Amino acid sequence: MDQHNAFRETIESDGVVLGARSATFSPTVVELYGELGIDFVWLDFEHTGPSPYDSTVFEELTRAAEVGGTELLVRLPSGDPALIRKVLDAGVRNLLIPRVDDAAEVRRAVEATRFVYDGDPGERGKASGRSATWGHATDYVNTEDEQVCIGVMIEKATAVDGLDDILAVPDLGFAFIGPSDLSVQMGYPNDRSNQAVLDRIDDIRRTCLDADVPVGRIKHDPEEAQEAIDDGYQILRIGGELEAVQETLTARLRQL
Repeated sequence: MDQHNAFRETIESDGVVLGARSATFSPTVVELYGELGIDFVWLDFEHTGPSPYDSTVFEELTRAAEVGGTELLVRLPSGDPALIRKVLDAGVRNLLIPRVDDAAEVRRAVEATRFVYDGDPGERGKASGRSATWGHATDYVNTEDEQVCIGVMIEKATAVDGLDDILAVPDLGFAFIGPSDLSVQMGYPNDRSNQAVLDRIDDIRRTCLDADVPVGRIKHDPEEAQEAIDDGYQILRIGGELEAVQETLTARLRQL
């Protein structure tokens, strides 16, 4: 398996990565996204899909990403350290943990991705799965610590309140803003465009930039995505296959 993670390298070099969701969890779609030039494929195991505890789920997905020349960004259902280790051992490089509350929770999750963490032994366990090329990877321990990237969703009021401490957690790779859940937390469940929500989102963005932590969000409209990039966002999810099918075929049906 390729031990290289272009996603992490790009955002750490102040670059921008553009991604698309694969709601179908199809290796074919993942490979196609890579051929199109998509930087990362968002796989949402929080709300949909098969069980991420079944590591065989990732074998064809990680292989398809490698063949297509893209990276997977896997949103897990939680920051359970045992789950994090299992998914990493299956060959996934980039993880996203939803609904975090505080820095202690984030630190536990990040520590589970590292063999050496903050100068001490980490909580990653050595294995012989796909991430280690089934035991044949060269310098596996150091390479994993250098290439694995973990981020957190900022979408709960508790996370916003403790954002400075969360962003100070060593080796946190990035933050991703979740406006839908944030609007629910703020009392506007059907109005994520409420001005109070928009102001809170901008506060989160500026706090991340001040802490030098890459920040991301979802923006499907190209003009809005470009504005987000101009505002300092480095990670943009710009669509997905189901949305593309709906838009394209609906337009064609109407035209015909």
